[in-house]
Formats: sequence, C-alpha cells, structure tokens
Amino acid sequence: MSEQLRIVQVGLGGWGASWMQIVKDAPGWELAAVVDIDRKRLADAGAQMGLREDQLHESLEAAFAGGHLDACLVVVPPEAHADVAIAATRGGLHCLVEKPLANSVAAAKSIVDAADAAGVRLMVNQNYRYRRAPRTVKKLIAGGTIGEVGAVNIQFRKAAHFGGGFREQMAHPLVLDMAIHHFDQLRGTVGFEPVEVTARSWNPKWSWFDGDAMASAVFRAANGAVATYAGSWVAQGADTTWDGDWRIEGTDGELHWADNSVSLSPQSVFTSVFVPGAREEHGRLVFDLLKLEAEDRQGSLAAFRDAILADADGETSGRDNLRTLATVLAVRLSIERGKTVTLDEVLSSSA
Repeated sequence: MSEQLRIVQVGLGGWGASWMQIVKDAPGWELAAVVDIDRKRLADAGAQMGLREDQLHESLEAAFAGGHLDACLVVVPPEAHADVAIAATRGGLHCLVEKPLANSVAAAKSIVDAADAAGVRLMVNQNYRYRRAPRTVKKLIAGGTIGEVGAVNIQFRKAAHFGGGFREQMAHPLVLDMAIHHFDQLRGTVGFEPVEVTARSWNPKWSWFDGDAMASAVFRAANGAVATYAGSWVAQGADTTWDGDWRIEGTDGELHWADNSVSLSPQSVFTSVFVPGAREEHGRLVFDLLKLEAEDRQGSLAAFRDAILADADGETSGRDNLRTLATVLAVRLSIERGKTVTLDEVLSSSA
C-alpha cells in the first residue's frame, strides 16, 4: 500500500464541511473524493477544495466507480452511520466514523462485525483524546504517578449557542452530543471503566434548548472506584474549557487537569517532589505538556493511518468504542428510568 492513502469523505454538512480542510492538511492522506446527496454542497466542496467534477459524487457506489480508494471518513448523521460504514467496509475500505459510532448498540455492533468480516480497520473519531493535556494525564496515570485511581470528579460548564439546528432540538443534547467526549476521556485517558451509572438531567428556565441541557452522573467501576460528572450547556457564570475541569484522586495523590494545564498534589513531598518534567508552583507540581506531532482531528487521522499501515486495531477502534457508546446510552437510560443502569444490560441489548 502506498504511503499516501486515498480517502473518500461521506457527508458535507456543517461539521463535514470543516473536515475537508483537516483531511487536506493531514500528512499521508489525499482527499480523493467526497459524497453528499446535496448537489449544492458538492459544488461548494469542489470550489472550496479544488476538486474535479469526477471527484464529486451523490453516492458511495459512484465514488467506488470513480477510482481507487483506501479509506472512508463517515460524517453523516448518526442514524445513517451503519448504512454508510457497512457499505464502505464491504467495498474494502477502512473506516473512520464520527462519534457516536451509531445511535444504538445493535447498529454499532453491526458496523464492527462488518469491518471484521471484511478484514478492514474501523476507528471512531474521539478527537478529544488526541490533545496534549489528556495525553499527558494518560501517561502520568499509566506511569503510576498517583497510584491506583479511586475517585474522579469532572465539571463541565459552557453557554453553548449553536444558532438553532439539531442540537437545540435533541431530547438529551448535553449527554448525547457533548458528554460523550468526557465519558470517552474517562475510559481512554483515565482508564476508568464504568460498570454502572446513576444519572439525572434537567432543563433550567433560562435554557434555549428543547431537551435537558444540564446533567449529573455517578459512575462505579468494578474495583469500587467512583467518578462523578456535572455538566451544563447553559452555564450562567464561569465556564470551563471544552475538555472540562478534572480532579483525579489516587492512593498517592491528586492530578488536576483544567485550562489546558496538568498539575499534581502529591501525597508525600518527600517521594514526589522531583517528578521528571514537573516544576513546583504554589505547592503543586505543574507538568510540561507532551509534544504531539498531530492533535485533535489530525491526531485521529494520524492514528487511523497508523492502524491501517500496521494492520492493527487503533486506540479508538470500533470494538473498543462500543463501551464508550454503551456508557452514553446507559446514562440516557438511567435518566429516563430514574434508577441505576448497568453497562452489561446496555451492551447485551438488541435494540
């Protein structure tokens, strides 16, 4: 396989339109074709990206007929992810799918099974993982800096105005469209695997969302560790970054991750004051963030390319991402039922 991989992007809506430049700028990738059912979007994409008419298609089948392709980027609405991704894998294309992988566990499993049957790589764009701060946190936790993680507290606050559109009409906009990033970080960055969750959501009087824009959740891991989440998309006061504000407590101290900064409050200054890559500031050890060759969505594309070339599962493989999706759906189900829900129940669902 050549080093330059040819990718077709399916979906050119608001988020999809921004993806094209990301792909074009990504080393090792060529935006070989785009697909959308809207002819105006296709024409705009051609003009914006300098694509030829024979690179603009109204169906994935037409794109297949247009020349050799290596991979597919799926940026259509979640309810259409399974149809597009399964068609792409059956055509021999590796797939990078925007989060969420699908709108149900059953649909997500059908994509994973199709990729396995075709022998292609399937990954989900969990782009928040590929940033300097979370990569730094992941390395510190994996290296035992705070010992065994026992408690995680996550605060997220934004006044998110999208100017109308599907988010402001969703039943659970914060949980399904935003908190999925934080729940995936809990798994992928902290290494906390929820086994059950108790959650609630509500919509304050000042909300401009139709559905609940505030939520809280308490997760439990198999080893008894607990993670708490409190989020708002209609914050009236101070806000956080999009990553949120994290306090991660372990047997040997606490990591605080907020505002693109990572610091340690060690349990014992005598054993932890000389941690490599850290400097003392006001009684805490502040770490230099890891340097990354590619971040955010370009980081996802780089990881996707590495997985293809190595013929190995990537960090955010479709199979691994089933648990991120199940975490989100378990939170929604707990909200709707008003009681605790286990991830095993969600993962075993045929719906």
